[in-house]
Amino acid sequence: MQTIGSYLINDPDAPLRFGEVNLINPSRRERRGLPEREGILCQSIITGFCGTDWKLMQMGARGELGPKFPTGQTRLINGHEGVVWVPDQKRYAVVLIRGGDSYDPSRFESDETYFEYGCDQADGLMAYQGYYHPDMLLEIPADALPKGTILTKTLGKRLSFADPMACMIFQRERIEDLLGAHNWRLFAARGMDRSAALGEAVRDGFSHVVIYGLGSTGLLGTIAIKEKYPDARIVAVARSVPGNEKHAFLARLYPDIVYVQASTDLADTSRRICEALGGRKPRIFLGASASPGEAEVAFGHGVLDNNGIYASFSLGPIVSYDTMPFGFRNHLIFGAINFRRDHMEDAIRLLCRLPLDELVREYPLTDLAAGPIAFYQAIYRGEQRAFKSACVWDPERIA
Repeated sequence: MQTIGSYLINDPDAPLRFGEVNLINPSRRERRGLPEREGILCQSIITGFCGTDWKLMQMGARGELGPKFPTGQTRLINGHEGVVWVPDQKRYAVVLIRGGDSYDPSRFESDETYFEYGCDQADGLMAYQGYYHPDMLLEIPADALPKGTILTKTLGKRLSFADPMACMIFQRERIEDLLGAHNWRLFAARGMDRSAALGEAVRDGFSHVVIYGLGSTGLLGTIAIKEKYPDARIVAVARSVPGNEKHAFLARLYPDIVYVQASTDLADTSRRICEALGGRKPRIFLGASASPGEAEVAFGHGVLDNNGIYASFSLGPIVSYDTMPFGFRNHLIFGAINFRRDHMEDAIRLLCRLPLDELVREYPLTDLAAGPIAFYQAIYRGEQRAFKSACVWDPERIA
């Protein structure tokens, strides 16, 4: 079967194209131990654009996309954020992006495999139609979208964040796991039993947090933490002037968020972060700025507290540190950009009630079709670019 959409190839001049493309429907597993199943044909309704799409386009220009293509193909239909219509079931769904022959795709082992719709070895949502594993078409809660009603653009735009929101819920879970294991002995030494010490290590860690970078991951990471730990004292750091769109949005949801504008003077930025935390250093430093300055602030300028965790969520920067203070201050660095089904289901429920649609700008699909590379340049690098961009593929099924 053929459809029309955007797809990525290895080509130095035109790695992203829009036009007719052949659909494939191989059998896949959601998880190891479950049967392989062919996909169900679905119609794309609304899709959001992610920085991963931009990165994949750059890889195509360098001829590096080969491992990302579906088996036997020389192209990848991109797109991994949005809502589809399932004609056979007469319902809307959010596609669970990550699956594969692994027990837990968020921690796949060396003898296991995974795939990601629109990113890695499986075609995605940026086309009028696509095939998706029937068990990976997640329900939208009935209280947000009653059966038989049409999807609103408000809800569709919110759900375009399901993938990155799931990533940040998983990120929060990993930080919880690591805080307990890393620091419970601090509180056992004060006389607590192990169970109480584990809980206190987590509570203490989330009491003072730095989020360095307010792109999608930084902003959604702030939300993931504040929704579970409302008393968390969070300092959000970004380059934009105070009161910018992202800062204003977070401040409306969580008035106690403190904002620090980053500058090229990293020592000064570090000093102001510590002042914003009331003189106490953070036990959690989430790096999401995609700049090497975040690691320099955390380690070089000593912002991260002893026994602290550096959660790396940036793609690209090289993290460096002086091994002597790093070792003696008992720091921990980790990175993980994954999620499981339960994370995406939690993300869907959370997004249904948060006004993140306010940060999404809709573009006509004709703009993407007319010049996909120019369109990407505008939405990812243009001076007036939005926080999140989206296109509607089927205007008859969204109001």
